[in-house]
Formats: sequence, structure tokens, C-alpha cells
Amino acid sequence: MIASKDQTKKRVAEFPGAHCGLMEASVMAPLFPNSISIVVAPPSCSFHAKLVASRRLLSTSRKDDRLFCLNLSQEDLIFGVEPLLEETLQELDDLFQPELIFVISTCTPEIIGFDASALTLLREQLHAKVVVVPTNGYESLHQQKGSIDFLCSLVEVMKRKETIPQSVNILGLRSMDLEEVEYIRVLEEAGITINALLPGAEHLSEIENAPNAALNIVVSKIALPLAKKMEETFRIPYLWADFSYKTEQIVKGYEKIVQFFDLPLPDVVERLREEHKQFIEEKRKSLQGVSFAIGSVKGSNIEAAAFYAELGMVPKFITTRMPASGNDLNLQEIRDRGFDCPVIQLERGMKMKDFLQRYRPQIFIGHAQSELLKQENVLHCHPIMHRSGPGFAAIQQELENMTDLIQCGKDMKII
Repeated sequence: MIASKDQTKKRVAEFPGAHCGLMEASVMAPLFPNSISIVVAPPSCSFHAKLVASRRLLSTSRKDDRLFCLNLSQEDLIFGVEPLLEETLQELDDLFQPELIFVISTCTPEIIGFDASALTLLREQLHAKVVVVPTNGYESLHQQKGSIDFLCSLVEVMKRKETIPQSVNILGLRSMDLEEVEYIRVLEEAGITINALLPGAEHLSEIENAPNAALNIVVSKIALPLAKKMEETFRIPYLWADFSYKTEQIVKGYEKIVQFFDLPLPDVVERLREEHKQFIEEKRKSLQGVSFAIGSVKGSNIEAAAFYAELGMVPKFITTRMPASGNDLNLQEIRDRGFDCPVIQLERGMKMKDFLQRYRPQIFIGHAQSELLKQENVLHCHPIMHRSGPGFAAIQQELENMTDLIQCGKDMKII
């Protein structure tokens, strides 16, 4: 690392930034219960991986978290990491006897030339299958690259057999309690078999047999590259399940899947729709007149802003990573309600503080620096990780969080 008198720059250089795939790869570890993940990294990076794991310990629904870190010393970087890694893999295989081991490689071993092929002989001796997940932090633009590479590594152990009629794989759903997932319940009611959940597979056999499904349903952007790779390798078609805040779009999402199999929409969808409409009306009064700004959320930022504006909230500004179309129907809907809400395309060097001080929202919805929002007396509605997939339940959970936050803001006299 180049020495710097600026200690702030030094701290930034020492630790993974927001773009580093290591963070998201570490998040994926417990979502494959009969596996082990090992991070191969210097201590500064391992610290952040274990920080992710320690936060999971606070969850009431947590499962065993087999995320291990192999801390590299200067000697390892000089003489190579392969001998140390082989010894560690053998020890973990003997102690835990997992079905699958994910080796999460980081910048340092990749820069010095980590050779995954050197593990070929060891792979034959282990009980577990071993796949390597490169996080490529030094070349990634976003930390989601870690999740993407983690999922794509699964293709290495997949085996194609016979296609199971009316069966699907659900790709990108992050849930620790699958019995509560609305998406799965609706598909099963329609007579569709869930072949595999990736992530979420309990056993290696589910991953191996994933190519037997008739269709892949992609419920998250992180799983889209996996779907494309499986289509190219095994010729399995996929459908993109759009996340939407709008009730009719949610219903159309379910219709698109059942129509692929020439099946009728199950009655449960109509029941869920009516319950959802009632839930929204119950929350509407709590949202009236509260101003908000919006950043990165699940789905479209502009659609989310239109959704909350329709519920009586006041949009102050919307931030996007990509330029917004002047013909965007959701943006037109916001303007038709009388809101001249600026859409700000974020660029390097822009300061969120300037926008907060200029437009003064009471709540910020989406990813942002919580410390900065606190300094500006702006409540932070951090986007939840929608574990139920696209559907009614995800929107209801977000609305529940929003109304609880507003009540908290009123109690603290911020709103």
C-alpha cells in the first residue's frame, strides 16, 4: 500500500469498499445449510467477512453459520497460498464433513496468482465437493458481483438428467424460512413443483439436479447471470420475475408463470390481492403528508416513489444510477399529482448532504449513510432484504416498517 499522510485515504485503502464482492459473498454462506464457506484473505478483509457473520448472530431465525476465514500472512503471500489452503480444506472436511465447500478468493490471492487448478488432486481426496468463488474486489463496480459469482459457481457441480414436467427452480430468493415464502405457496397451489432453490438448497443433490427443472424463475438481479449460464449450458429457459410495488403488476407476475405451463391462476392469488388492498388502506392514514426522498430500493426507484405518493406521502427528490426517461409513466403519475419532484442521476463527486439540506425530506427510503441522515434529522427507512420474493408480502413488510418508523419519528418530534 502506498504511504499517505492523509489518514482518511489510508483507512479507505486498508479495507474493502462498497464495491467489494467479498461482503455479498459472505452473506450467501449460510444460505446453503450443508456447506462450508472459507474466505481466503489477509486479516483486514477477513475482519469484514466476520463482521457480516457476527451481525447474523443477532437474528432470531439464524441457522448454523459455517463461514470461516483463512488469514494470510506475509509469508503466505510470498510462497503461495495453495499449501496452507489444502491443509485447511482437509481439516474442515474431516471435522464437519460438509457436502460442499465454497472457497471465497479475494484480491490478494488473485493478484499474486492463486491457482485453483492446484486443488485438483485434493478434490479427489475430500468428502466434499469444492468450488472456487472469485470476488474480484479490485475490478468490481458493485458488491453484488460477490453474490453473482457465488451463484454462478454452482454450475460446476450441476448434472443434467431428465426434465421434470411443470417444475421450476427459483433463483435469487434469500430466505431462511421457506415455509413462510408467499411465492412458493402460490406456485405449489398452482400445481407447480419446486425443483431447487438457489440459494437455499439443503443438500448437494438439489444443486446437482437443478438442470432437471423445466423453467428457471429469476427473482433477483444477482441470479440473472446464473439463469443465463444455465440456459447456455443446459438449455433451460428462464422468466424474470419483476419486483413491483403495484398490485396489478404483482398479479401479472404470477399470471406469466402459470401461463408458461398452461395452468390457471390459483384462487389464492385473488384472496391475497384482496387482503393486500385492505392492508394498504389501513396504512394509508399513517403516511399522509410525510415527505420523503428515495434512493436504491428493490425494483424501480421511480415506481416506488409513485407508490408512496399515491398513498399520500410527499416526494422531495429521487436519486437514480441510470438516466430516467422523460416518458416514464410512473414519473408522469407523480407529476399528475402536483409534485414537481426532481430526479437526480448520481455521479461521482455528488454529495448527498447537499440534496438533504436543499429539499429537507423527513424520511429517506433506500441505501444511504445512516450517520449522515441522523445528522440532518432525516429518518432512514433502510430497504429490507425481501426474503419472500416479488409479491404482496414484501410490500406489506416494507409498509409495516415505514409506518413504525413514522410513529417513532412523531414520538421523537422529528415528524
